[in-house]
Amino acid sequence: MGHTAGDADGGTHEDGWEVSTRTSAPPTRNRAVALAITAFVCLAAAAPRSAAAQTWRTITSARQLHGEREMAVHVQYGAGRFRLSPGTGGELYRMEMRYDEDTFIPVREYDPAVPSVRLGLSSRERSGVHVSLGDRRRDGENPPTLDVALTPDIPLTLTLEMGAVEAVADLGGLALRRVTYRTGASATHVTFSRPNPVECEALTIEAGAAEFRADDIANANCARVTFRGGVGKVSLDFGGSWRRSMTGDVTVGIGSLSLRLPRDVGVEVRLNRFLASFDAAGFEKRGGAYYSGNFNSARYRLVLDVNATFGGVEVAWIN
Repeated sequence: MGHTAGDADGGTHEDGWEVSTRTSAPPTRNRAVALAITAFVCLAAAAPRSAAAQTWRTITSARQLHGEREMAVHVQYGAGRFRLSPGTGGELYRMEMRYDEDTFIPVREYDPAVPSVRLGLSSRERSGVHVSLGDRRRDGENPPTLDVALTPDIPLTLTLEMGAVEAVADLGGLALRRVTYRTGASATHVTFSRPNPVECEALTIEAGAAEFRADDIANANCARVTFRGGVGKVSLDFGGSWRRSMTGDVTVGIGSLSLRLPRDVGVEVRLNRFLASFDAAGFEKRGGAYYSGNFNSARYRLVLDVNATFGGVEVAWIN
């Protein structure tokens, strides 16, 4: 069953394929503060919908590579479980989703002129990311899901926009030029399990009311890392294969921040905090900043600007 590149719900894929099935079921003080307010609005909008019949559909869609040398990829998903991983050689993307077709429209739009591809779901009721948790099925039944695999063969500019999701994104081995990850009320684990084969300009993360964890950030090979968090528990692990020095800008509103820092990397932390504790073990303070003992001699350096409000900043040194 085909779908056109520019049509969210019909037409023909010239270079891809798609299969689908249907089933019916009964009803069942800064930017960080702004993110926190947004997160609570998302949660307020997450009340279950009124009891109504739902038609569940499962779609598998894929597109082959045809000489593209780079690609902009935008993935949008509002509620449910999300998985992202490196794909197999020869495929631009492979996507499998399970959703309520009475509420959502699948999106798979390919534009060869940019070139770019958009994947995910859009709401039939309104544009933008839908964040209602009412789309989760109750009584132990499976929630909506979206699984995406992306090509590791060409450089990507990747944008992920998530709503109220449980997300696991393994970006290891993807050729990433730039990554932007935005999420609302979510539980998210991002990992770079293998080194990025190309240089990345920036990794930017914005999280609302979230439990957010990122592992092996050094494997992303990004010159700059930016994190903006509203409310929640955040863990940033800068382990992995270091091939360049890195700067970071980390802001957490209400919640805890855990930093996992390599012992063999020179680290400078410029800290701005309000009613937030800081674990300074392993640092020496010079002027208004904290330095690791090997900062001047280390081959690679990590310079972090950390802004924390109403919480704590913990540091763990890793080998």
